[in-house]
Amino acid sequence: MLLKVKRGDARSSGFAAWRILVWLMLLLAAFGCLQNAVHAQHLWDALRGHATLSDDATSQLHRMLAWDAGFFTAAFATVVVCAGAILHQAWARPALQVVAVALALAWGLVGGLASLSQWHDFSSAIALTNAQTPLNEAYQAAFAHVRRTFMVSLSLRALAVPVLLWLAWYLGRPQVRSQFRPRPVRR
Repeated sequence: MLLKVKRGDARSSGFAAWRILVWLMLLLAAFGCLQNAVHAQHLWDALRGHATLSDDATSQLHRMLAWDAGFFTAAFATVVVCAGAILHQAWARPALQVVAVALALAWGLVGGLASLSQWHDFSSAIALTNAQTPLNEAYQAAFAHVRRTFMVSLSLRALAVPVLLWLAWYLGRPQVRSQFRPRPVRR
């Protein structure tokens, strides 16, 4: 079974929670690859189909395409590292530690703080609009839905930071380190 830890030739009866996290990271990174590839394709189609775009709009589309390419590359690298860790390759353990810490810092902390800043601006604009012209019930319901979605997203980011940091720490423990096998030397 892929979620149990091997000890020597026999399988242990212990459950390896860190492997569930690695599988989850792999699936989310694969979804990120797909999302960025689809968005990049839409951007590429917009660049090819509209020869009448201004230089500023074309430049902005190129920047967005570069971001998509960068995010796709990072997500694909995460998929490769996670797959290596699932297969117990020795090179993947330290690489996964770096990926876990980088994700905790970039996606969790920096992304969470940026989201909080954007939410403050968004809710201030809604409050200002509501003060000038009261929103009808449909708009208030839509705003409540956006608020719930934002809170769930922020909660998941807050939960992900300690989990990713725990994974990076746990992969450094001797009992986990011993589960990874080095690449065989060919002669």
